[in-house]
Amino acid sequence: MKRRLFLLALLPAACAQPNQPPPVTAAPPAEEPEQVFAPGPIAWDRLNEDQKRRARDAMRRLGYDISSEEAILRQWNALPPAKQRFAIRRPPPPAPAPPPRAGATSRPAARPASRPASASPRPPTPPR
Repeated sequence: MKRRLFLLALLPAACAQPNQPPPVTAAPPAEEPEQVFAPGPIAWDRLNEDQKRRARDAMRRLGYDISSEEAILRQWNALPPAKQRFAIRRPPPPAPAPPPRAGATSRPAARPASRPASASPRPPTPPR
């Protein structure tokens, strides 16, 4: 019963406040979103210069002939669409660095104590 009264008391307050617009961010977006291609092969002419550079690098790593523009176009058109997309994909952003530990910089690392040189525990074996 108390719960119902509480919810009924909140109802006018919730209805009285209009939806507020999201807060405006001052920082511009880090990067523009990557272009999305339709299913099927991707035409070389539709690629921007960065994607063409990535595609050339991928074909070089795969051992394809990239000595001329005609060879690159021939190899690009022979690639399956999945490999084309994989070749031009944007690399993932770097992982955030872990926060430094507070105790790591304040004192030097402990070094293990060295053992004094001692004779071997077993006596040498006599020659046969």
